[in-house]
Amino acid sequence: MTNEQSLNKGLKKARELALEHIKNCLQDVCDDLVNHAVTNYSSPRGAFTGNTITSYAIGLFLDGEFDYYYANDGIKPPVRVKLRKGERATLSPAWDGTTRSFTGTVDTGGGYGLDYSYKFLQSFKPKTKGIVLVMCSGTEYSTYIETKMNGNVLTDTFRKASGMLNNFKPMN
Repeated sequence: MTNEQSLNKGLKKARELALEHIKNCLQDVCDDLVNHAVTNYSSPRGAFTGNTITSYAIGLFLDGEFDYYYANDGIKPPVRVKLRKGERATLSPAWDGTTRSFTGTVDTGGGYGLDYSYKFLQSFKPKTKGIVLVMCSGTEYSTYIETKMNGNVLTDTFRKASGMLNNFKPMN
């Protein structure tokens, strides 16, 4: 083996070790981001089916390739699939423990929010190389909750995210 081959082999191994360390640190960041989103979720009507609050997910992309998927598995599941626009349901109890009725106001694909998040992240294509984190909620009405109902789905977490990314530990 030549010196150049040895050097390239060593650089490749160093990159692999550094990426593994970064991925481990980012898994802690993913925990923090999802926990922050769940803790700070707010909607004037509460969590009816539970699909928004249970659908927070993060995809890690390395050089444009989907590498890792993180979702909060420590939260109770939604009580039913997403309502479609015009569909009315009465839940007793709703995800948040209340008993009430609600009529869907936004077109959805039905199904569960977490499934939608995973499909979105699998199909996402970053426009840059390197390490990219993408966080989402899996309900088509997340924007509606924030813009029309003055709730909080991901905006507050987005504002806090850069501070959470500063928690990297040195490699040992």
